[in-house]
Amino acid sequence: MKIKMAVNTVTIKPTPFVEKLSLISKAGFSGVGLWMDEIQDYLKGNSKELIRELLEEEGLTPVEMQLIRKWQYLKGSEQKEAFKEARNFFAAFRELGISCPVVLLPSEEEGEIKDGIRDFRRMCELAGEFGIKVMLEFLGWAKQINNVKIAWEIVGGADCANGGLLIDTFHFAKAGSKNEDLKQVSMEKVFLVHLNDVKPLPMGIKEQSRGFRFLPGEGEAPLREIVQCLVAGGYKNYYCIEIFNESYWTEDPVTILEKSKHSLETLF
Repeated sequence: MKIKMAVNTVTIKPTPFVEKLSLISKAGFSGVGLWMDEIQDYLKGNSKELIRELLEEEGLTPVEMQLIRKWQYLKGSEQKEAFKEARNFFAAFRELGISCPVVLLPSEEEGEIKDGIRDFRRMCELAGEFGIKVMLEFLGWAKQINNVKIAWEIVGGADCANGGLLIDTFHFAKAGSKNEDLKQVSMEKVFLVHLNDVKPLPMGIKEQSRGFRFLPGEGEAPLREIVQCLVAGGYKNYYCIEIFNESYWTEDPVTILEKSKHSLETLF
Protein backbone atom coordinates (compact mmCIF):
# COMPACT_ATOMS: atom_id res chain seq x y z
CA MET A 1 0.00 0.00 0.00
CA LYS A 2 1.39 3.39 -1.01
CA ILE A 3 0.76 5.92 1.73
CA LYS A 4 1.37 9.64 2.08
CA MET A 5 3.83 10.02 4.96
CA ALA A 6 4.44 13.21 6.90
CA VAL A 7 6.05 14.20 10.18
CA ASN A 8 5.29 17.16 12.42
CA THR A 9 8.32 19.27 13.27
CA VAL A 10 7.63 18.92 17.01
CA THR A 11 8.83 15.31 16.73
CA ILE A 12 12.39 16.70 16.52
CA LYS A 13 11.58 19.82 18.50
CA PRO A 14 15.07 21.10 19.54
CA THR A 15 16.44 21.03 15.96
CA PRO A 16 16.64 24.42 14.16
CA PHE A 17 13.74 25.04 11.76
CA VAL A 18 15.60 24.97 8.44
CA GLU A 19 17.53 21.88 9.47
CA LYS A 20 14.26 20.18 10.43
CA LEU A 21 12.92 20.59 6.91
CA SER A 22 16.10 19.23 5.37
CA LEU A 23 16.26 16.21 7.68
CA ILE A 24 12.57 15.40 7.23
CA SER A 25 12.98 15.43 3.46
CA LYS A 26 16.15 13.32 3.54
CA ALA A 27 14.41 10.78 5.78
CA GLY A 28 11.94 10.10 2.96
CA PHE A 29 8.88 12.01 4.08
CA SER A 30 6.90 14.00 1.51
CA GLY A 31 4.79 15.98 4.00
CA VAL A 32 5.48 18.17 7.03
CA GLY A 33 3.35 19.51 9.87
CA LEU A 34 4.13 23.14 10.76
CA TRP A 35 3.71 25.50 13.72
CA MET A 36 2.97 29.18 13.22
CA ASP A 37 4.95 30.26 16.30
CA GLU A 38 8.04 28.42 15.05
CA ILE A 39 7.72 30.04 11.63
CA GLN A 40 7.24 33.48 13.14
CA ASP A 41 10.41 33.04 15.19
CA TYR A 42 12.26 32.16 11.99
CA LEU A 43 10.78 35.17 10.20
CA LYS A 44 12.29 37.59 12.72
CA GLY A 45 15.42 37.46 10.60
CA ASN A 46 14.14 36.21 7.25
CA SER A 47 11.55 37.05 4.60
CA LYS A 48 8.15 35.37 4.28
CA GLU A 49 8.96 34.19 0.76
CA LEU A 50 11.70 31.95 2.16
CA ILE A 51 9.17 29.62 3.82
CA ARG A 52 7.59 28.64 0.52
CA GLU A 53 11.00 28.41 -1.16
CA LEU A 54 12.38 26.15 1.57
CA LEU A 55 9.43 23.78 1.32
CA GLU A 56 9.70 23.66 -2.46
CA GLU A 57 13.45 23.05 -2.36
CA GLU A 58 13.01 20.14 0.05
CA GLY A 59 10.02 18.75 -1.86
CA LEU A 60 7.78 18.92 1.19
CA THR A 61 4.03 19.41 1.17
CA PRO A 62 2.68 21.26 4.24
CA VAL A 63 -0.10 19.13 5.75
CA GLU A 64 -1.12 21.27 8.74
CA MET A 65 -0.56 24.63 10.37
CA GLN A 66 -0.79 24.68 14.15
CA LEU A 67 -2.66 26.24 16.04
CA ILE A 68 -5.74 28.21 17.09
CA ARG A 69 -7.07 27.84 20.64
CA LYS A 70 -9.93 29.38 22.64
CA TRP A 71 -12.52 30.22 20.01
CA GLN A 72 -15.43 28.03 21.10
CA TYR A 73 -18.19 28.58 23.71
CA LEU A 74 -17.13 32.17 24.31
CA LYS A 75 -19.38 35.20 24.73
CA GLY A 76 -19.32 38.98 24.44
CA SER A 77 -15.99 40.77 24.28
CA GLU A 78 -14.06 37.53 24.89
CA GLN A 79 -15.60 35.98 21.78
CA LYS A 80 -15.03 39.13 19.73
CA GLU A 81 -11.36 39.22 20.71
CA ALA A 82 -10.92 35.51 19.95
CA PHE A 83 -12.25 35.87 16.43
CA LYS A 84 -10.14 38.97 15.89
CA GLU A 85 -7.05 36.96 16.82
CA ALA A 86 -8.18 34.14 14.52
CA ARG A 87 -8.53 36.61 11.64
CA ASN A 88 -5.00 37.84 12.29
CA PHE A 89 -3.75 34.26 12.30
CA PHE A 90 -5.41 33.49 8.97
CA ALA A 91 -4.08 36.71 7.45
CA ALA A 92 -0.53 35.95 8.59
CA PHE A 93 -0.79 32.41 7.27
CA ARG A 94 -2.06 33.54 3.89
CA GLU A 95 0.90 35.92 3.54
CA LEU A 96 3.26 32.92 3.67
CA GLY A 97 2.00 31.77 0.28
CA ILE A 98 1.52 28.14 1.32
CA SER A 99 -1.64 26.08 1.68
CA CYS A 100 -2.76 23.49 4.23
CA PRO A 101 -5.52 23.15 6.85
CA VAL A 102 -5.25 25.10 10.10
CA VAL A 103 -5.71 23.14 13.33
CA LEU A 104 -8.49 24.23 15.70
CA LEU A 105 -8.47 22.95 19.26
CA PRO A 106 -11.91 22.68 20.85
CA SER A 107 -12.98 24.13 24.14
CA GLU A 108 -11.80 22.08 27.11
CA GLU A 109 -15.09 22.93 28.85
CA GLU A 110 -18.67 21.82 28.20
CA GLY A 111 -21.28 23.73 26.26
CA GLU A 112 -24.36 23.37 24.12
CA ILE A 113 -23.51 21.34 21.02
CA LYS A 114 -25.56 23.70 18.88
CA ASP A 115 -23.29 26.52 20.05
CA GLY A 116 -20.22 24.41 19.29
CA ILE A 117 -21.53 23.82 15.77
CA ARG A 118 -22.29 27.53 15.36
CA ASP A 119 -18.81 28.53 16.48
CA PHE A 120 -17.14 26.02 14.19
CA ARG A 121 -19.23 27.24 11.27
CA ARG A 122 -18.17 30.81 12.05
CA MET A 123 -14.51 29.78 12.05
CA CYS A 124 -14.99 28.03 8.72
CA GLU A 125 -16.60 31.15 7.26
CA LEU A 126 -13.79 33.35 8.58
CA ALA A 127 -11.10 31.01 7.23
CA GLY A 128 -12.98 30.85 3.93
CA GLU A 129 -12.47 34.58 3.45
CA PHE A 130 -8.76 33.75 3.09
CA GLY A 131 -9.23 30.56 1.08
CA ILE A 132 -8.13 28.43 4.06
CA LYS A 133 -9.36 25.07 5.37
CA VAL A 134 -9.70 24.35 9.09
CA MET A 135 -9.84 21.05 10.97
CA LEU A 136 -11.11 20.30 14.46
CA GLU A 137 -8.90 18.11 16.64
CA PHE A 138 -10.68 16.56 19.63
CA LEU A 139 -8.68 16.49 22.89
CA GLY A 140 -8.52 13.48 25.18
CA TRP A 141 -8.62 15.61 28.34
CA ALA A 142 -11.46 17.93 27.28
CA LYS A 143 -14.61 17.59 29.36
CA GLN A 144 -16.86 17.27 26.32
CA ILE A 145 -15.20 17.31 22.89
CA ASN A 146 -12.84 14.43 23.62
CA ASN A 147 -13.82 11.74 21.11
CA VAL A 148 -14.45 11.21 17.42
CA LYS A 149 -18.21 10.86 17.81
CA ILE A 150 -18.85 14.31 19.27
CA ALA A 151 -16.19 15.95 17.08
CA TRP A 152 -17.94 14.57 14.00
CA GLU A 153 -21.27 15.78 15.35
CA ILE A 154 -19.84 19.31 15.32
CA VAL A 155 -18.03 19.12 11.99
CA GLY A 156 -20.86 17.27 10.26
CA GLY A 157 -23.43 19.57 11.80
CA ALA A 158 -21.64 22.67 10.56
CA ASP A 159 -21.43 21.11 7.08
CA CYS A 160 -18.84 23.54 5.69
CA ALA A 161 -16.87 22.71 2.56
CA ASN A 162 -13.61 23.96 4.14
CA GLY A 163 -14.19 22.39 7.57
CA GLY A 164 -13.02 18.92 8.56
CA LEU A 165 -11.52 16.68 11.23
CA LEU A 166 -8.02 15.96 12.43
CA ILE A 167 -7.88 12.52 14.05
CA ASP A 168 -5.02 11.96 16.48
CA THR A 169 -4.56 8.36 17.60
CA PHE A 170 -3.26 9.46 21.03
CA HIS A 171 -6.52 11.24 21.83
CA PHE A 172 -8.51 8.50 20.08
CA ALA A 173 -7.04 5.76 22.25
CA LYS A 174 -6.65 7.54 25.59
CA ALA A 175 -10.17 8.96 25.71
CA GLY A 176 -11.89 5.84 24.43
CA SER A 177 -13.08 6.73 20.93
CA LYS A 178 -14.60 3.74 19.13
CA ASN A 179 -14.05 2.40 15.64
CA GLU A 180 -17.83 2.04 15.32
CA ASP A 181 -18.08 5.82 15.63
CA LEU A 182 -15.16 6.37 13.25
CA LYS A 183 -17.02 4.35 10.63
CA GLN A 184 -19.81 6.93 10.70
CA VAL A 185 -17.43 9.71 9.65
CA SER A 186 -17.24 10.74 6.01
CA MET A 187 -13.59 10.22 5.12
CA GLU A 188 -13.74 13.14 2.74
CA LYS A 189 -14.00 15.29 5.86
CA VAL A 190 -10.94 13.80 7.55
CA PHE A 191 -8.22 16.22 6.49
CA LEU A 192 -5.34 14.63 8.43
CA VAL A 193 -4.44 11.73 10.73
CA HIS A 194 -1.78 12.01 13.45
CA LEU A 195 -0.19 8.67 14.26
CA ASN A 196 1.40 8.08 17.64
CA ASP A 197 1.23 5.42 20.33
CA VAL A 198 0.32 5.36 24.02
CA LYS A 199 1.39 3.51 27.14
CA PRO A 200 -0.36 3.08 30.51
CA LEU A 201 1.53 5.68 32.54
CA PRO A 202 0.75 6.93 36.08
CA MET A 203 -0.18 10.46 35.00
CA GLY A 204 -3.06 12.39 33.47
CA ILE A 205 -3.85 12.50 29.76
CA LYS A 206 -2.74 16.12 29.35
CA GLU A 207 0.67 15.47 30.94
CA GLN A 208 1.17 12.36 28.80
CA SER A 209 0.11 14.22 25.68
CA ARG A 210 2.69 16.97 26.14
CA GLY A 211 5.75 14.83 26.79
CA PHE A 212 5.14 11.11 26.78
CA ARG A 213 3.78 9.97 23.42
CA PHE A 214 5.48 7.16 21.53
CA LEU A 215 6.19 6.00 18.01
CA PRO A 216 3.69 3.58 16.43
CA GLY A 217 4.39 0.07 17.67
CA GLU A 218 5.99 1.13 20.95
CA GLY A 219 2.74 1.24 22.93
CA GLU A 220 -0.65 -0.41 23.15
CA ALA A 221 -2.98 1.75 21.03
CA PRO A 222 -5.03 -0.31 18.52
CA LEU A 223 -3.36 1.45 15.59
CA ARG A 224 -3.85 -1.32 13.05
CA GLU A 225 -7.57 -1.46 13.73
CA ILE A 226 -7.87 2.34 13.50
CA VAL A 227 -5.93 2.47 10.23
CA GLN A 228 -7.90 -0.44 8.78
CA CYS A 229 -11.07 1.48 9.54
CA LEU A 230 -9.71 4.61 7.88
CA VAL A 231 -8.55 2.76 4.78
CA ALA A 232 -11.79 0.81 4.47
CA GLY A 233 -13.70 4.09 4.65
CA GLY A 234 -11.66 5.57 1.83
CA TYR A 235 -9.24 7.88 3.65
CA LYS A 236 -6.57 9.04 1.20
CA ASN A 237 -4.84 12.00 2.87
CA TYR A 238 -1.58 12.11 4.82
CA TYR A 239 -0.61 10.09 7.88
CA CYS A 240 1.54 12.36 10.03
CA ILE A 241 3.87 11.27 12.84
CA GLU A 242 3.45 13.78 15.67
CA ILE A 243 5.35 12.83 18.80
CA PHE A 244 5.67 14.90 21.95
CA ASN A 245 8.32 12.95 23.83
CA GLU A 246 10.93 14.53 26.08
CA SER A 247 13.24 11.53 25.71
CA TYR A 248 13.13 11.60 21.90
CA TRP A 249 14.05 15.29 21.96
CA THR A 250 17.43 14.41 23.53
CA GLU A 251 18.27 11.89 20.78
CA ASP A 252 19.81 12.37 17.35
CA PRO A 253 17.02 13.77 15.12
CA VAL A 254 18.20 11.66 12.18
CA THR A 255 17.70 8.52 14.27
CA ILE A 256 14.25 9.63 15.41
CA LEU A 257 13.16 10.34 11.83
CA GLU A 258 14.50 6.99 10.64
CA LYS A 259 12.57 5.26 13.43
CA SER A 260 9.48 7.30 12.56
CA LYS A 261 9.53 6.23 8.92
CA HIS A 262 10.21 2.62 9.83
CA SER A 263 7.32 2.63 12.31
CA LEU A 264 4.93 3.84 9.61
CA GLU A 265 6.15 1.30 7.07
CA THR A 266 5.86 -1.50 9.61
CA LEU A 267 2.34 -0.44 10.59
CA PHE A 268 1.13 -0.45 7.01
